[in-house]
Amino acid sequence: MRKISAFIRQLAPMGTASLLAVTVLAGCVSHPPRNDYVVFFDTESVKPSATGVAIIANAVKDARKRHISQFTVSGSAGKMGDDDVLKKLAEARADKVIALLQADGVNPTDIYKVPFTPSSLEDSRVAFRRVTIHLGKN
Repeated sequence: MRKISAFIRQLAPMGTASLLAVTVLAGCVSHPPRNDYVVFFDTESVKPSATGVAIIANAVKDARKRHISQFTVSGSAGKMGDDDVLKKLAEARADKVIALLQADGVNPTDIYKVPFTPSSLEDSRVAFRRVTIHLGKN
């Protein structure tokens, strides 16, 4: 048992060095740039949470880093209910996000508002309570 313990103690510094090297290299891995930012809203609400406001600020910051000046915004309110009410709610949400983008310094002429078109995979209630910010013009 002593021989095994001594052997493990001798290998411990090499194991630590290997772990450190892997950790440092993992930090160097680059991820593809993100183009879409999603701000969720509570049911029937047009006020984003503090997290939503931070997401909007991150979208602006990331766009500036990548020298992207155009933003495409699309709002959603759901599928269940009066279509006119849902459309107005989606528009109000998109307008709120646009106002926050402008407050963060985005030129209003660089913001494009488009209707939300759900994909076949997006069929949850949460998916329809959001505004998507796309960096660039769709």
